[in-house]
Amino acid sequence: MRRTFALFLLLGLALAQGPAYPENTLGLAYAPDGGRLFLQGSALLPFSPLGIDTGLEAQLLLSSSPEAYALFKANLLPGLVLMDLYTSLGLGLDLRYPLGLHLGPLVSLELPGSALWLYGGAGYQAGLHLAWGAGFRVYLDPVALEVSATDRYPFALSLLYLW
Repeated sequence: MRRTFALFLLLGLALAQGPAYPENTLGLAYAPDGGRLFLQGSALLPFSPLGIDTGLEAQLLLSSSPEAYALFKANLLPGLVLMDLYTSLGLGLDLRYPLGLHLGPLVSLELPGSALWLYGGAGYQAGLHLAWGAGFRVYLDPVALEVSATDRYPFALSLLYLW
């Protein structure tokens, strides 16, 4: 069982964007390569198995060719501290259309008024697929600005409304 769990942690390291902790957001993301515009949002899920925070994050490409992305995430270790900064470690299931599936961890580091998040790993999308991502989110209540890069797009800017 330990080897299987370690294998999932090593091979299933692909998630979506955003911090490990769930948030309620709604906004737009713009990826300049190809001029892609995404509707983006996230929400806390009402069920918390084992008392952990759970959430859903999603993106929908606003164009004639459909592309969708959803991440079901659980914040497993929300109270870690690294150099006096709060750190969260989460686990999620990344679903994509056209068909794609990834499972793995997401790490976020909370900086004053902002958050840095990272992920990377493997999953399935037309064969074995390596996924990765990094982002920096600045909170200007009630909005947040985010700069990110993932295997789906090399650069994106997001404007999110938080509640």
